[in-house]
Amino acid sequence: MEKKTIEKIDYFRKDQSDGISPPNLVMDCTYSEHIVHARGKRTQFTSVSLDPNKIKEFGPTLYKLKEEETLSDGHKIIEHQILLDALHTAAQNETKAERIRALQAIRYARRRKEALIDWQFDISSIERKKIITWAKKQVNKYFSRQS
Repeated sequence: MEKKTIEKIDYFRKDQSDGISPPNLVMDCTYSEHIVHARGKRTQFTSVSLDPNKIKEFGPTLYKLKEEETLSDGHKIIEHQILLDALHTAAQNETKAERIRALQAIRYARRRKEALIDWQFDISSIERKKIITWAKKQVNKYFSRQS
């Protein structure tokens, strides 16, 4: 019997030298809203890329996602092609404003080879005003600094 090997995919993020910008775990938005409007703002997602050269504008320091640890802790990775498929579906089926936003998000996501991390932290016991600080500590353990 032949053993199948699963190809490991590396995801990268460029961010500040003091670590990964934390998500706002109380912010709820669509994939296209995150991709098109969230630059410089925080949502429940964190953007990553298959190609570290496509995300230079995100920050000066390169980080690599610890994919196995991220997944084993219950977080979700919306892989690049799955993200594009979801955006195409939104571009066909949503309201006019969301269709326009989805089309723009497709262009951005393709250019950046983008994928998203959908964090699944339990924040029910965290004070709302402390969530961002708490999330920074949590999220940074899933990335290793590369440069």
